[in-house]
Amino acid sequence: MSAIAVCCHLLIGYGARNPKRKRFLLMVLPLVMSISFFLIADINSPRHGVIRVKPVNLTSLAEALRVP
Repeated sequence: MSAIAVCCHLLIGYGARNPKRKRFLLMVLPLVMSISFFLIADINSPRHGVIRVKPVNLTSLAEALRVP
């Protein structure tokens, strides 16, 4: 989140220096924010999200704890 905040501040500062690019940067800023909100929402839904991680450690622990 802090990297996204720094990126947004850099875009705003760069756009203030060059008014011709201000329109372009104002379109990039919502894109960066929407990507960050998408990633936050994806973290909140681990089973149905885009980012999926296999719980290898938990699977091996479950197999080790099985009673023969």
